Amino acid sequence: MTVRTMLKIPVLSIVLTLLLAATPIFAAPPSGKNDTLPSGKRVLIISIDGMRPDVLLRAKAPNIRELTTHGSFTFWAESTDLAITLPTHVSMLTGVSPAKHRITWNDDRHAGSGVLKVPTIFDLTKKAGYSTAMVVGKHKLCIMARPGSVECTMASGTTGEDALAISALASELLRRQQPQVMFVHFPDPDTAGHASGWGSPEQVASADRVDQGIGMLMSTLRELGLKDKTLIIITADHGGSGRSHGARVPFSHFIPWIAVGPGVRENYDLTNEPKLAVHVEDVFATALNFLGVPIPAVTDGKAILSIYGSSFSTFEHPKPTPLSPPLSGGKHLIRGGLEGFAAKE
Repeated sequence: MTVRTMLKIPVLSIVLTLLLAATPIFAAPPSGKNDTLPSGKRVLIISIDGMRPDVLLRAKAPNIRELTTHGSFTFWAESTDLAITLPTHVSMLTGVSPAKHRITWNDDRHAGSGVLKVPTIFDLTKKAGYSTAMVVGKHKLCIMARPGSVECTMASGTTGEDALAISALASELLRRQQPQVMFVHFPDPDTAGHASGWGSPEQVASADRVDQGIGMLMSTLRELGLKDKTLIIITADHGGSGRSHGARVPFSHFIPWIAVGPGVRENYDLTNEPKLAVHVEDVFATALNFLGVPIPAVTDGKAILSIYGSSFSTFEHPKPTPLSPPLSGGKHLIRGGLEGFAAKE
């Protein structure tokens, strides 16, 4: 695993990128830009750690709102049964449940050990000829960075400004490398939730900082003439309540899921399709489907074809197991016999 840490982002770089973000994010990109992609398509996956849907809707978030208007979305997508950061992000980027990938802890204990045995979106797309990149705010997510598949880059800024540092670094990578498959992780709302509470004014403010960072990324894509070729998926790993989150707790379980890009229906609420349940694992399958990369047979997630106006024709997930009675300490039993717990990050 390759990890690169950027401890400081030049102030000038952030200021310049913020100025770019002030322009409309859906302006026409410059013409004359050629690329050599296997399919001419790109994917940008953005994860907003701990972003409960109603908290996002309370934020001003003008960039995310505009993306929603131009895309297909649901604010009732579902996390994994564990609803904690590391296992759920692994599910997001491998398309399988924690019961299959077996990453059920939530720290750095096995970072770089090769313990992850299932393929990631980076493994599969790199093999198909795409270039890859990931920029994260938590080192433990680098467990998914296998050598030769992706370089895991970390950014850290001053307190309360991680979203701006991460966006500045991701924008720099876009300009220098133009990766065709990119994952960007914002930790701010989760950090604010644990410190001040889910739904607190501090967490709402953190959502607006992330939105500002997403505006940076959209401006960079437009500047490079890449936005109209890119499927952008914005989602989260879990929600939360009080100052924590955990297994099979409704406030932790539901997450936003927004897709915008070539051919994607605009201003379409996916809950219009009552048989369609969107899960975090569907990010993996939807991205591979868009890129024309085969989806492994073991995948639990499905390509959300409804974002293109297609009928829901892939298999449906089984109905969720009813919430079990809480155990001592607020724990719950969950599907597959795993025991959940309240997370600290």
